[in-house]
Amino acid sequence: MKKKLISLITLVCCAATVLCGCGGSANSAGNAGAGSASSKSDRVVIYTAAEDERIAYIQEEMNKKFPNTEIVIQSLGTGQLLSKLQAEGTGTDCDIFYDLEVVNAEIILNASPDLFADLSDYDFTVYDSSVTGYTDRHHKYAVNGKTYGAFLVNTKMLEEKGLAVPKSYQDMLDPQYKQLISIPSPKSSGTGYSYYNGMITVLGEEQGMAYFDSLNPNIKEYTTSGSAPAKAAVRGDVAIAYGLLWQCVNYANENEGMEVVVPDDGLAFDLFTMGMISGHETKGSVKEVFTYLYNELNRPQCAKFNPDIIYTDMPAAEIANYPTGFGEITMKGLFEFDYKQKLLDQWKY
Repeated sequence: MKKKLISLITLVCCAATVLCGCGGSANSAGNAGAGSASSKSDRVVIYTAAEDERIAYIQEEMNKKFPNTEIVIQSLGTGQLLSKLQAEGTGTDCDIFYDLEVVNAEIILNASPDLFADLSDYDFTVYDSSVTGYTDRHHKYAVNGKTYGAFLVNTKMLEEKGLAVPKSYQDMLDPQYKQLISIPSPKSSGTGYSYYNGMITVLGEEQGMAYFDSLNPNIKEYTTSGSAPAKAAVRGDVAIAYGLLWQCVNYANENEGMEVVVPDDGLAFDLFTMGMISGHETKGSVKEVFTYLYNELNRPQCAKFNPDIIYTDMPAAEIANYPTGFGEITMKGLFEFDYKQKLLDQWKY
């Protein structure tokens, strides 16, 4: 009886082993069918804080361009991208970073000057004069985008409450908009920080801080994500949202009763960067993939999603009703990580 029991257990264990092995093989085969490493000659990992729609576009174009390379794009929040690159160093799985906020890139380089590969072989004369203040600094990263912030307003919601559409930053302080506004938190969002920094730049530190003290009663939620407020406005959770200009325009195009407000005072902006991890540029197809991203793919990506000018030959915006001729706030301390930390230390909300 014992022998039969032992034999039965042995048989079950062997069967389980076979099933586990088959399960692993089936999983690999399924992944291979979807274009995994098992059917590809090499692998390139991209860390990015870009929005989902931009990631989907880049992934699709990369897969078409490099059918024999597994392109893995890992989506991270702005703060997550910074902390992950800081923690992992040159031993990171990341080969290429994309949409890293410029001040966060400077934070990384201050602590680890050699973490990013030098890009001096690439043509930096392609950049418009509005971003050449950056290109004169060094070639450890390249600009992949410039994003302005604006307001998305749910006009239907305001009409129901008998309220007018606010047109300026100061209008946002009107008590009639109490608990009707959402903005991203400067501590977790580059979009939120650009709004914060923009007001400090325009008003000075003391009055700028006072501005946000006055704005706070009108804020229903400070979000961790830069795109969350605009989505909330579309849902009708809030009436007014601060977000990326291109996203606000897209939401207004796609949804009735939504209006984009571009304040006459000028728009705050941020710059985002791309580059390679030092030592990884000689690995497999990493440099080839980055070169394609730098020379070819980023321009149409800008035209489709964030068409604010960074190139001398910037392609026309493919977003309908995209505004032109608006003013720009000359952002203070755009590259200064110690200045950003100082402002964040003073943020109360």
